[in-house]
Amino acid sequence: MTEATQTLAQLKKTSKLTRLAFHKNGPKSFRRGQGALLNALLENDGATQRELVHILGFDRGELKGVVKKAERNGYVTIEDAEGVRTYAVKLTEDGRAVAEKRVAANDKTAEDIVECLSKEEMAQLNAITEKLILSMKDKGINGKKKGRKEAGHCSGC
Repeated sequence: MTEATQTLAQLKKTSKLTRLAFHKNGPKSFRRGQGALLNALLENDGATQRELVHILGFDRGELKGVVKKAERNGYVTIEDAEGVRTYAVKLTEDGRAVAEKRVAANDKTAEDIVECLSKEEMAQLNAITEKLILSMKDKGINGKKKGRKEAGHCSGC
């Protein structure tokens, strides 16, 4: 195994353990589904579906399902907005409380994870990871689903 492979294996292990720490300290994913929606609405309350599609990277069908589920759970309300077939999504008090609680849990978990690093080491880590991200993007690796089939969907079914 080369040094480069070992280094990237360490980053992968760190990423996995970080995900586990966030999962242990709060609701499941805050990157997908209702968690991502609530988080986006903390900064953009009253956003339209078009804005949310752009912010979250969901397609319209996926967004509609997430919004409906969040509405059933009492986290958001759906209101008419200007434009044809356009709606705005607003946080309810319960939704805002859940989102703020999750942000606080994530912040605490993040602080707990990086407390072993000095400010200088944090700055170095941020600079190094940003450099790696830019290098991967330059090579066409951007993390988008483009071209991949979604699980559970069959074109011939």
